[in-house]
Amino acid sequence: MSDPILIRQDHQTCKLIFSDGTAKQQKRRASDILEEKCLRNGSSLKGRMDSFRYLLHIVQKPAVLISEVTGEIWFPLVSMNQPDCIWLRYDAILDVRSSDDHQCAVIFFSGYRQTLDFDPRVIRQQMKRCRQFLELLHQ
Repeated sequence: MSDPILIRQDHQTCKLIFSDGTAKQQKRRASDILEEKCLRNGSSLKGRMDSFRYLLHIVQKPAVLISEVTGEIWFPLVSMNQPDCIWLRYDAILDVRSSDDHQCAVIFFSGYRQTLDFDPRVIRQQMKRCRQFLELLHQ
């Protein structure tokens, strides 16, 4: 199985979507999965989110850097406290294209394509924040 590129939260469970398009249901919240990933890389979810907020001077929807080495970073499309939060893996996204009204197609490097019920500007703004964060870390 390939690496997850999208996490779709649904109350107390979530669905991991992988770069080959396969999906796996988890009986955990997305935040638990991201917390585990952070801890494996020497930090915590809270610490990663605090750093993102501090460096970019933002409060809402902070991204989570998993690893400085690989550049794996995840960002939410809505507040992570929302039961239907969707997380995207920044370093896996090739492009975001407008689709229908307030929808967009996210194209991943693997070729997998996911249509989401979001204005593409929301995703592009989050991607811009991730890029700025990584630039600040490498200064």
